[in-house]
Amino acid sequence: MTNHWDNYYRHWKLLDAPLRPTPETVGIFDRELDLGNADVLLLGVTPELAILGRSMLAIDKSATMISGVWAGDSISRRAMAGNWLDLPVERASFDAVIGDGCLSAVDSKVARGSLFGEIARVLKPGRHAAIRVFARPEAADDLCGIEALVLVGRVENFHALKWRIAMACTTDDCDNTVSVQAIRAAFDELFPDREALAARTGWSMASIDTIDVYAGSETRYSFATLAMLEDEAGAWFDQVRVVPSGSYPLAERCPLLVLGSARLR
Repeated sequence: MTNHWDNYYRHWKLLDAPLRPTPETVGIFDRELDLGNADVLLLGVTPELAILGRSMLAIDKSATMISGVWAGDSISRRAMAGNWLDLPVERASFDAVIGDGCLSAVDSKVARGSLFGEIARVLKPGRHAAIRVFARPEAADDLCGIEALVLVGRVENFHALKWRIAMACTTDDCDNTVSVQAIRAAFDELFPDREALAARTGWSMASIDTIDVYAGSETRYSFATLAMLEDEAGAWFDQVRVVPSGSYPLAERCPLLVLGSARLR
């Protein structure tokens, strides 16, 4: 089996919204958390978010992602390898915690709860976190319906298609998981001729072929509904707000979850 995240960074520059935050989204993070003078913990090494705050520590489990995507350490910004579910930082040590899609990068309800718990633990009292989420709709998409949307030009880019397929294949239980191999298999069944898909949509073959990073990977993602994510966050935070994250493809499924007033345990 391949190491999913060690290969993922190779395709990073080919990714686009909704998989990466837009400048508009970055501005919303900054506005919602007032990050100008904040010491920030970033979950992952998302370059667009790495510019925020007075200082930043970024934590990612993949050393290869860090070396391939992180711009490099400076006096005020550094990255380190670590487990989001057992963060190697002290309690109440950050003014803000931010992340992009990190709740989908863990593969169960229990893991999402552990992540919320760690965010609550490392936030200073009275401070806030913001996580951009990938939330599947309450009524699951039908794969044939997704195919039809593509054929009439109503799916804006390949990455929006990939997330639509992923959410349609997600398990209908509390974990809401899907293997990345299943996402690729469903795509290949819907669109066996990639060149024809590229010709019809105008999407580049390089963009379409990014799905091959899923081949041979044991990684599972989770795509809970927004209501589920709000409920899970509410176990750890008294304040849970949903904030629109911009106007890019599939943005309606990718709001910010803004969290405040962590409950001490």
